Amino acid sequence: MNGLLTRTPDGWRWRDGSPEPRVRDLRPIEAFQFPRVFYPDPERPGGRVRWVSIPVRALDEEPDLDVMVRAAGPLARNSEHDAGRIEVREDHFDAWATETVIGVMWEPEHEAELFALAQSFQRGAR
Repeated sequence: MNGLLTRTPDGWRWRDGSPEPRVRDLRPIEAFQFPRVFYPDPERPGGRVRWVSIPVRALDEEPDLDVMVRAAGPLARNSEHDAGRIEVREDHFDAWATETVIGVMWEPEHEAELFALAQSFQRGAR
């Protein structure tokens, strides 16, 4: 929306401050459906640890993912089985993915009206 919508503590608002209840937060937990992989847990005999397997190309395409992986430190590693993937501990990924907002979402039936409203802001009609 080219900066026409702003996220505020009480929801998304248009540039003029009017609320937009049809728009909601897009979080990584909804946006990314990366596979989950299991490995033996070296700290718990017989236990398993879950990791989220992220394609390296996704880190180039989505800067927020890259920042999360870098912040994970030892909770992120190169995949043992696929050189094109990075694995992040599931608990770290899920905590980040449920708390981080990476964009906006709306129902398809609202899209035309939302874009029309955005164009009216761009033309200075609002």
